[in-house]
Amino acid sequence: MTNGRTVSWHQAEPANLVLISGPESYFASRASRLIKDKLRASHEDLEVNEVTDGEYSPGLIFSLASPSLFNEPRLVIIGSASEGLAEDLEQLLLDPAENCTIVVRIPNLVGHNGKLKKQLSASALNVSCEEVKKDVDRIDFIKREFQRLETPIDLPAIRALVAAFGSDMGELGAACDQLSNSGALKISLVEVERTFQGRVETNAFKIADAALAGNAGEAIRLFRHGFATGIDSVALTAALSMKIRQLARLFNDRNAPAAATGMQPWQQDRAIKELAGWTEPQLIELVQLAAQTDFDVKGASRDPEYSIEKLLLAMAKSGQ
Repeated sequence: MTNGRTVSWHQAEPANLVLISGPESYFASRASRLIKDKLRASHEDLEVNEVTDGEYSPGLIFSLASPSLFNEPRLVIIGSASEGLAEDLEQLLLDPAENCTIVVRIPNLVGHNGKLKKQLSASALNVSCEEVKKDVDRIDFIKREFQRLETPIDLPAIRALVAAFGSDMGELGAACDQLSNSGALKISLVEVERTFQGRVETNAFKIADAALAGNAGEAIRLFRHGFATGIDSVALTAALSMKIRQLARLFNDRNAPAAATGMQPWQQDRAIKELAGWTEPQLIELVQLAAQTDFDVKGASRDPEYSIEKLLLAMAKSGQ
């Protein structure tokens, strides 16, 4: 029985009526595609009709849902609720069309969308496409994607993807597809950095960049905002530690080739600039503090937020 049941976007399946609700448009498109793929796997002759946002007119669903001469399976996808749609669907559900799946996208609960959701959610399979705000949920998404794509990926690579593409789920999904098609037997951090180069410097790396520029206030502000919205402390500490390791690798040999340091050329150029004013004792203390912070955020401390802020302050003070 699917009526009234709520599932996540990746659990979407055919039903007489499917309501895809929530603000995350990428998940909504994936849910629609999943339903279409499941129907096509069983019915090569699937008839698909899509009604774009604002194009629905009262009564249209009856012609779209009615069977053809040979009663082929039908999928009707409606971009959003419009005037008359809720009433039309209520009437249609009294005697559902055979072999017909109707999918309605509900991006918000305003106006006709809210009305349709309220009236018909108890009679539909409800697919949730909520906005992703926490890095732990982004990590779960990546793990699920690579399981689906049947490609192994290690944890450092997952965290690098979160750091690079976490703000856009569509880009994150495309990145997973691209890596899976790269030919690598297993996706590692090296593979992620080689494929996306400069993209692995957003989110967590913005915090690190602010700290290394000596802007402690901005680094702390960015961190507290990220912490409030669910940034993964372990992923952040890994990003900070990676920046510190880059400095340590170059401290005694600033002319080392990029291949020898394991960095991209753009990473090495930035690290050399950030080394200005540093002393060896400062760098040794910072490496030790980064190791302690990593230990703290993995369970050794009851206040990992404080440990990270302490590391950021040390990064901002060093080299000044």
